[in-house]
Amino acid sequence: MMERDKIKRFALFTFIGSTAAPGILATLNLSISLALFSLVLASSVVLMTYFSVKEEWTEQGLYSYTKRLGVAPSRLFLITWLISYYLYVVYTVIYIPYFVLNLDGTSPLVLSIFISISIFLLEVFTNPIYAFPVIYFAQIAFSLPLSLKTSIEHVSPTIPSLFINTLSSSLLLVCITLSTFVRGDRSKDSSFILLAFLISSIILIYGTYLVAPPYVLLASVFGNYGLVLAELTAINNLVRPFISRKSLFLLNFAIIPLSLIGDINYSLFYKSLSIPSDVFLFFSLFIYAVSTLVILKGVKKIVSILSAFLFAFGEYYVITGTSGYLFYEAIASFISGIIISLVLFLAPPKRKIPE
Repeated sequence: MMERDKIKRFALFTFIGSTAAPGILATLNLSISLALFSLVLASSVVLMTYFSVKEEWTEQGLYSYTKRLGVAPSRLFLITWLISYYLYVVYTVIYIPYFVLNLDGTSPLVLSIFISISIFLLEVFTNPIYAFPVIYFAQIAFSLPLSLKTSIEHVSPTIPSLFINTLSSSLLLVCITLSTFVRGDRSKDSSFILLAFLISSIILIYGTYLVAPPYVLLASVFGNYGLVLAELTAINNLVRPFISRKSLFLLNFAIIPLSLIGDINYSLFYKSLSIPSDVFLFFSLFIYAVSTLVILKGVKKIVSILSAFLFAFGEYYVITGTSGYLFYEAIASFISGIIISLVLFLAPPKRKIPE
């Protein structure tokens, strides 16, 4: 029993580590000033997540915290968060072969089918958390600075650009909030969040001095794959108590045909899904940040306020950073979030979702 507990805790750590995406951070090659300032700001989200699980840690994740705000806000979080991450799962299946690996011909089609089928099988027929040791340490291995050259190409940014770039880059670690959706021991396992952030920070910082060889792309592949699997695991853990097994099966299976649609026009597919996904993501995370103002006490509320500011900036950055039809899509997504808010607050749902 003790050995099984150690294995489960080890798998939990690698799950949390994968939500900090070290393989993706290894490929960014930011300037040292941008990396350091971004990590300082990102630490507010990490600490807010850490303090949250120290209070309560269940498979309902962020949703359990937003319940402190009442039925309508928590239901608003539930809707926007699920839309955001389900879209993310679908378009990232396409993103890996076409954008990360830049494959052509039939290769990206074959790889996207493999990715979608593999995550479906892992989620439906196994406990996916036990796949994360391989995924996480593959990211670390391909991020190691073997045969790398010192980079001297960084240019010191201006203060305004440093400010904007710092805010946007600090949002790279928001997926660490997914760690709240896999049950852990709040007294023994909560430190995994801080350790995962530390490891990813080290990888990001040494990446500022080094130019990565081609094989580092594999770190990004495993990083994105790990995020997809972590996100789908979180979705399943969240909705499992209040949908049937058949519905849960279909929810996971649908990723396969949906990602196949993306192979028809991968660029349009990715852009069209990523914008509403990001809009709903920051919408939902802002609600979570506000809910922690109720949960956390004293000076801990500072990280909640900073995080809420970051998520509000993220929303602004997504909307103002688009143009053409994508701008209208971003505005429509935001307005739909407002409409859902009004409906829930003016006519709150009577049916209670099971705890």
